[in-house]
Amino acid sequence: TGRSLDAIATVLGGLAAGTVMFFMTKGIELTHTGSFPDLWKYGIASAVTILMLFGLAITRLPRWVHPAALAVLGLASLGLNYRSHALVCILAAGVLSINLLFGTRIRRGWQFAGLIAVGLVFSYVMPIAARAGIFGSALQRKTVDQDGFNVPLLLAGRTEPPMTISAILERPLLGWGSAMHLTPDVYTQAEHLAIRMGFSPTFPFELLWRLPATDYSATHSILLGSWAEGGVLAALLPVSLLLVCLGLVWDFPRLGRWAPLGATIALQGVWDLMYGPWQYNMIPTFACIVLFFSATHFRGSRHDPTIR
Repeated sequence: TGRSLDAIATVLGGLAAGTVMFFMTKGIELTHTGSFPDLWKYGIASAVTILMLFGLAITRLPRWVHPAALAVLGLASLGLNYRSHALVCILAAGVLSINLLFGTRIRRGWQFAGLIAVGLVFSYVMPIAARAGIFGSALQRKTVDQDGFNVPLLLAGRTEPPMTISAILERPLLGWGSAMHLTPDVYTQAEHLAIRMGFSPTFPFELLWRLPATDYSATHSILLGSWAEGGVLAALLPVSLLLVCLGLVWDFPRLGRWAPLGATIALQGVWDLMYGPWQYNMIPTFACIVLFFSATHFRGSRHDPTIR
C-alpha cells in the first residue's frame, strides 16, 4: 500500500466485498439457518459497514452523512439482535458528531470523554428500549434473560470473562496451551469469581462456558483467550493491537476523508479484541488497522495515488 491512505482503504473495501461474497455464496454453519438476522450477525454486518463507509468517502458527500448513516445502521442492528455492532456504530457516530460540531475548539481528551459518555448513555437506554420490545422480541428475550442473571455492565453482556480470568490467574506466564486443558478446579474457581462479580448463582455456567462438541472452553475474547492459552507472550500481539486501535480512535482526524472508516473499524477492533472471537477475514482487517496507524503516526515516505 506504500503508506497511501487511499490504497489501505481500497484493500479494506476489497476485503469487505470478499467477505460479503463468501457469506452470500458459501457461509458457515451459523449462517445456514435461512434467517437474515443470523446472516447479519455471524457474517456480513461489519463488512457491510466498511462498504457503506467506503462508498460514502469516495462519493465525497457532506461530513454529517457519515454519522447519520452509522446511527441508522446501528438502530437497524438492534432490530436484528446484534447489540455489539449497534454499539460500535453508535459510538462511531458519536465520536464523528462530536468532532464535526466542535472540531479543534475542544481538546481531544474531552472529545474522548464525550465518546465514553455516548457509550454509557447507550448502555443505559438500550436495555430499557429492548425490554419494552421496541427493537423486536429476540432482543427483548435476550435482555430479560441477562437481567435475570445479573451480568455486570463492565462485561458488556459477555459471560465468559470470569472463566478466562480464572484460567489466567492459575497459569499467568505460560498459559494452558489449549482451552481444552482447563481443569474442573478452574471452572469451580471461575464460578466463585463470577458470583462475587454479581452473577446469579443460578447462572448456567456449564451451558455457556463449554462447547459440548469438543469440550472446548468458549473464551470469546481474543486478548483474554490468547493469554489464557499461550501465556504472556501470546498476549503481546492482541495488547499491541488494542493500543493501535485506541490510538487510531484518538487521532482519527489524521485520516482525512477516511476518518469515519478508520474510527469505526478501530472501535470494532477494540470490541473484538476484548469481547469477540477470531472471525472470518479479521486478521487482514487488523493488518489494515495497523497500516492506517503506521501511515499517520510514523515518519516515512508516502505516496497518495488516486483510486482507480
